[in-house]
Amino acid sequence: MEELSATGSEDLLDLLLESDDLATFLQRLCEVAAGDLSGPDEVHCSVTVARERRKDTIASSDEMAAAMDEIQYSSGEGPCTDAVRTGHSVDVPDLLKDERYPRYRQAMEGKGIRSIFATPIPLPSTSRASAALNCYSSDPGFEGQSRAEDLAALAAKSVLLAVRFENESDKSSDLAAALESRTAIDLAAGVIMAQSGCSQEKAIDVLKTASMNRNVKLRDIATSILARFDDADPKTYFS
Repeated sequence: MEELSATGSEDLLDLLLESDDLATFLQRLCEVAAGDLSGPDEVHCSVTVARERRKDTIASSDEMAAAMDEIQYSSGEGPCTDAVRTGHSVDVPDLLKDERYPRYRQAMEGKGIRSIFATPIPLPSTSRASAALNCYSSDPGFEGQSRAEDLAALAAKSVLLAVRFENESDKSSDLAAALESRTAIDLAAGVIMAQSGCSQEKAIDVLKTASMNRNVKLRDIATSILARFDDADPKTYFS
């Protein structure tokens, strides 16, 4: 596994530059964190980034961490969820004795994980995102809390940049989808205008009426017309 050098944050920025997207960067970040925190006992790491109006991005260092995260999200409670929500570190020295998360503790029985430490990755409110580094160990009393918090702090700038890059990419994708949709609607309106001799306003009204009557998105109505634009009578599209 990769480990951080003394330059720390610069290593993470390099890692970001080498990654194609947010998910890839977080995956590599998890692997670096697990390598850095593991000693005689292996530590499994995951990172969760929650963005407004976007599906959470979850990455893990290995299958064990991924499985532990899935159990936590399925149970609806746990230290990782609390760290993202509250912005404070959550330490579970021994999951078998902890009473804060009864559903999670029950779901984790027999999974081999005894201690969990989750610490927020500090992001400014302007990022409209929250994140946390989650650490799992098979031994009780995880002792890497301070180092995990240091790693989270080191990762903050890189995670912030990755989130901003992803947000810009999402905006570009949304714009491209909107333009594609608008193009399909305009072309379909043109087909109706050519075949019926109506105005563009009337053609758009026809499309909107069909969309409402069929409870189908306007773009999908337009696409269906373009797929059959050789039909002689546009009225047959809505019969």
